[in-house]
Amino acid sequence: MLRVMLVDDEPFIMQGLSVLINWNELGFEIVKMAGNGGEAYEYLKNKRVDLIIADISMPVMTGIELLERIREERLSDAWFIILSGYNEFEYARKAIRYACMDYLLKPISREQLTGILARVSQSAAERKDAGETEDDLSENADPAGSAMAGNTREELCKEEVDALVEAIEQNDMTRINAGVDGLYDRMFSMGLSGNIVSANISYLQFNLIHLAVELDESVDQEEILRYINENVYDAVNTKGTRTHLKRFALSYAEYLAELKKNASTDVLIEIEKEIKLNYAENLTLKDLSRKYYVNTSYLGQLFRKKYDQSFKDYLSSVRINEAASMLLKTDEKIAIIAEKVGYKDMDYFIQKFIDLKGCTPARYRRNRGTYTE
Repeated sequence: MLRVMLVDDEPFIMQGLSVLINWNELGFEIVKMAGNGGEAYEYLKNKRVDLIIADISMPVMTGIELLERIREERLSDAWFIILSGYNEFEYARKAIRYACMDYLLKPISREQLTGILARVSQSAAERKDAGETEDDLSENADPAGSAMAGNTREELCKEEVDALVEAIEQNDMTRINAGVDGLYDRMFSMGLSGNIVSANISYLQFNLIHLAVELDESVDQEEILRYINENVYDAVNTKGTRTHLKRFALSYAEYLAELKKNASTDVLIEIEKEIKLNYAENLTLKDLSRKYYVNTSYLGQLFRKKYDQSFKDYLSSVRINEAASMLLKTDEKIAIIAEKVGYKDMDYFIQKFIDLKGCTPARYRRNRGTYTE
């Protein structure tokens, strides 16, 4: 097993990361969760880890300062991942200078984390082939830290929290109410201890913030966290807890729905610009949805709702309109124009032109765009 240390001054981030994936199945073990760079630094004086995932902004010692010190003092050659809410190139450049493996903006997704671990596993295998033994890579494990990470997973009602998060994302009142009941029933059956509540609320926080940032990466994560803290922790620590949590969950679902509405408008504006600039390229709905972090099916629905046509038809109309403009404003050959607007097949271009303009490109040019039967 490759050992991992998580370093963040926000406990819910660390707990969220610890349960985001099944670390053991991927060959990793969380052996330490440190609240700041200073605590991590002291730990590394006596223990070895293989991977460090650290926040960039923490009290006592930041993630960058921790990275600098362990590299300059040759304290650890662990792979190092910086997490940050600040998209600033200077931070990234400094991190890379000190052999940082990657620099990721929070909140990190399950796919990103899995991809990072795959790269670490591959690097570890290469390092092992170069002469380091398995014992070299796994000495000085911290049983206490490992147990802590394991207990967090055992205390987590993952299925119930995931169901509640999905219901909140879909703004489904019936499922939200049922989801809160399911979570409380499960926590009560486990004893409703402080550790159980903390683990599950932290995991809920992690996912709710992730949903908001996926819709709008400019949202103030600290403000959202404060809002969640004030409402969720009140909900689990006061009388009438289910009612309080249900009220919060319904309110947050409305907030996400509003973000989604605004994000939809913003995304379409950006994609319109993209198409106008790059209509001749091989643009696909799948590629654009990946670039702008929107579900492919959802993006297709947005196009139909706004333009009353599919994405493919919208792209064709942009291309043909551009071709029509070139036919009237230039003397270029029709084949050249077809290629310039993204059509390599001349017959297909002519057919699409006839479908949209009612005549062939040649006749359209001869009649200066005023062709009638």
